[in-house]
This record gives sequence, C-alpha cells and structure tokens, in this order.
Amino acid sequence: MKIDDIFRLTEDELFSELNTSIKGLSTDEVNERLQKYGYNEIKEVKKSSMLSRFIANFTHLLAILLWIASILSFIGGMPQLGWAIILVIIVNALFSFWQEFKAEQATESLKKMLPSYVKVIRNGRQEQILARELVPGDLIYLEEGDHVPADARLIEAFEMRTINAALTGESEPVRRTSDVVLDEDVSLLQSPNIVFMGTNVASGSGTAVVYATGMNTQFGKIASLTQTISVEQSPLQKQLTRVAKVIALLSLVMGYSFSSWACLWEGP
Repeated sequence: MKIDDIFRLTEDELFSELNTSIKGLSTDEVNERLQKYGYNEIKEVKKSSMLSRFIANFTHLLAILLWIASILSFIGGMPQLGWAIILVIIVNALFSFWQEFKAEQATESLKKMLPSYVKVIRNGRQEQILARELVPGDLIYLEEGDHVPADARLIEAFEMRTINAALTGESEPVRRTSDVVLDEDVSLLQSPNIVFMGTNVASGSGTAVVYATGMNTQFGKIASLTQTISVEQSPLQKQLTRVAKVIALLSLVMGYSFSSWACLWEGP
C-alpha cells in the first residue's frame, strides 16, 4: 500500500491494509509492531558535544589561516591589525555557533508539540497509554484540545476541526471528515480525512487508525530536515568571511615581505 493513497481507501480496505479491526490491536500484535517500527518519537541525529562544536569554529581552515595572519601581524610590529584579526575570528565563531545552537533548539521545540499520553482502543476496550508506544494499526480516540500523536486516517468524525499550523501554516481550524476522498486532485496533506502528528483538535471528536509513527510521519520528516539541512550563512557572516580572507591574504603577503626585507638588510 502507498501511504499517499490511504485517504482513498474504504474503512474495510483500511483495516485490511493495516491488519487491524474496530476492536484495535491485541497486546501481542502491539509488541510485534513495536519491534518492527520502533517507538513513536522524534529522534535526534547524534551529534558531537556542544563544547567540541564550539571549539571547531576556532580550528577550521579559514580560522587557522587567520590565527597565522594575526601572529605574523604581531611579529611584524602591527599589534592593532593582529587584534583586529583575532576579533574577526571570535565574532565569526560566535555567529556560527549560535546558528548551530538555534537549529538544535528547533528539534526540541517540535518535541514539545507532541502529547505524552493518548486514548487508544486495544483488545476491544479504550485505555490510556504513552503516546510513544503507539504503532501503525492502533485505533486512537481524539477530542477537543487533544494533540494528534501520529499520522492517522479518520474512520469517525463528529463536527471535528483541527489546527494544522505546524504543517501548513494555516492558523484557522480546518474541517475533518471520515468520508473517502475520490477527487483525483487532492493530495495527502490536503485530504480532510487525515489527521497529522503535531496538529491539534480545535473542536469535535473522532476515531482514527494510525498508519505512520515517529520519523515516518509528516511531522517527523520536518524534524529530520531541521537536523540535516545545513544552515546558510547570514549576510553579515558572508561579509565577515570575505573580510577575513582579505585580511589573511594581506597579512601573509606583508609577513613574507617583512621577512624578505629583513634577510636582504642583514646581507649574506
């Protein structure tokens, strides 16, 4: 089954594809699926420590060239230029580290939008479990004020509206329905019978079948992008980099020139 077509399935087809039923999953089925799909949580890419990343901003190739240039400036009797180069190194390092730090905080902010507990139907009865223990095929019950814990297809909806700002940027509540979508021009994100992780129920209630959890959800894909896309340099950082290269080149040329003149002055 293609997830992109899940909103076109009837209720019977949905249960068949996800191997579940109106009574929900059994405990054994849940354990098997946890082993297969893992926990329903946003995972962070393993990174080096903050200290090592901070130090790295002072030890990359350009920074090393600048350190050399500052040393040559002090040796050549130009301490003002030397301190200016050191200041450029520090400012550039602080800006780079701050951008990395803000990108990391974005993942934490996304995690705060997810619920800790969820009402689920298992073994034919409703119970409350940790949201991280949800698996594809689980039946979840949602009502006004709830945060949606995973991507799910609605099979019942009563005057239900959700706020999808986390995914689409829309601040106005959007109507949800359990009807099968037949319109060929409608995509998964536009489908009214789908609720997504990270959104919340503004009004009404409904029952839905989970089809994607954790990093396989639309929300999980956004979280992944925040951790893998490289941060573009700001205009100030680009300007600082250009200035640093010019200063480094001038310092190296001047250092070499002073050394050459000194050798010629001393003679053979």
